[in-house]
Amino acid sequence: MARYELPTTTELLELGSPRDHAVTVYAQASAAQYDLARTTVKSAMDRAIRSLRNGGGNHALESALRERTTAILADEGWRKLSHSLAVFITPEEAEMFVLPNQLENQLQVGSYFDVGQLVRAAAAPQDAYALTLSADGWNLWQASGTELASEMEVEADGIGDVAEATNRATVRGRIHARRLHGDEGTKLLLETYAKRVHEVVVKAIDADDPSAERPLFVFAADPLLDMYRNLDRGFRELVAVPGSPDELTAVQIDARIRQELADINSRRANATVEKIADGVAKGLVATDLVDVARAAVAGNVDTLVYDFTVDVLGRLDNETGDVTYADDGYDLLSRIAVWVLQTGGRVIPVRASEIVSDIWNGTVTARLRYPLST
Repeated sequence: MARYELPTTTELLELGSPRDHAVTVYAQASAAQYDLARTTVKSAMDRAIRSLRNGGGNHALESALRERTTAILADEGWRKLSHSLAVFITPEEAEMFVLPNQLENQLQVGSYFDVGQLVRAAAAPQDAYALTLSADGWNLWQASGTELASEMEVEADGIGDVAEATNRATVRGRIHARRLHGDEGTKLLLETYAKRVHEVVVKAIDADDPSAERPLFVFAADPLLDMYRNLDRGFRELVAVPGSPDELTAVQIDARIRQELADINSRRANATVEKIADGVAKGLVATDLVDVARAAVAGNVDTLVYDFTVDVLGRLDNETGDVTYADDGYDLLSRIAVWVLQTGGRVIPVRASEIVSDIWNGTVTARLRYPLST
């Protein structure tokens, strides 16, 4: 049952379709939070069942949901947790996503699943590289939207650490090979080591991500950190994380990456909205939700920026894009976001406070592929 890959846009649209007695649970869930996570999910389902019972649900409904809950809690996915769980349950079906994203605990009971946080997980960039670098060794890591940070395989023969990279038995030993010794000699050896590591890292990640969209996090202490930064070409965003990386675990590296990615994504989102504003005079900007919805269903949204922290409830006509506001509907912003993804557009979920552009209305802004017809 447990899935470690994000749903496709087609699956997101299907998850967002109406169904009876739909229960959505998002829970923070890591290996260190195993017991708490299980308690959170079970408690959420108990509350959901009570809510449905109080709303007139019968014994058969309650029994079916408890059976689904038991299946979820017995699933093999609990043996390999990441950071969060997204659980979707009805009396007839249950699905669980294990995700590296830091999602917020949430429970919803209604006639639709709340796919808002799942859409955010699928849309917000979560890919990055990390380099852990010290005189005693180095490793190149990769994190993604579906996997915790893990080591990358690279061709790095002969540069396992600073001594190996500079053909020394030791850097601080008594034998001063080639007359390089003292502070200046050590500095030169470290610079050579940093340069050789840099060459290997650049070759590996440029081949994997030639457009340089994914940032590189460098976990290192000075002077190596400063040396590596001085080698940087400015082609890819580099994030320095000071301090010795020798004792860091994969989980700690991943957590720091996710924390910093939130700031990077926020900064990039604000820059994107400023660029979107350049299209106002050409009629290529929509900020009214009704216009954005109509454009999304027509495949006319190139880039959508929206506040994922608010729910605008209603229903979206899948043929015309017409919006009907209704308290018993689903989250329209998430639904529109899925449509944009489905038609090849880009989606950027943000918090309203992250955007400072004059065209930002606090809810939604879209760059259109062509002007809306009147």
